[in-house]
Amino acid sequence: MKRISLFKKISIFRAYKKSLKSIKTELEQTFGARIDNAWRIYNVINIPNEVIGEPYNLRKADIDKIAESSVKEYTTELSKFLNTKGLQELYDFYEVKKVDKYSYLVVIGFSLFKSNEYYDTIRYKILPTISVISIILLFILFL
Repeated sequence: MKRISLFKKISIFRAYKKSLKSIKTELEQTFGARIDNAWRIYNVINIPNEVIGEPYNLRKADIDKIAESSVKEYTTELSKFLNTKGLQELYDFYEVKKVDKYSYLVVIGFSLFKSNEYYDTIRYKILPTISVISIILLFILFL
């Protein structure tokens, strides 16, 4: 596979952001999904009681197995939707994590790099460095 430069990844990420902006309301209304500041799509899926049945008869492994099919169905539908919007290779599933007994967190983000790490690098490393350098330069300038 051919390596992609960082500048190309960032320009593709901008296109990804633009596409997400245009489908934001559809994602919220159809799938109940939201978009965070790092341009990740996330949702907490609550497994309905009709699917679980009588929970006191089930073991934890049984509940997880039943819930897996609901989560897989949701992610499949969301993937189909994103593919129809032209985001075929631009998204990746970051994590599917159990957050409660019958709830699962699904996080989808940019596929070429972790967008949350990209924004954390800008926010916590680059911007403070630029701020410190500019303060030092201003201090030197006015001496």
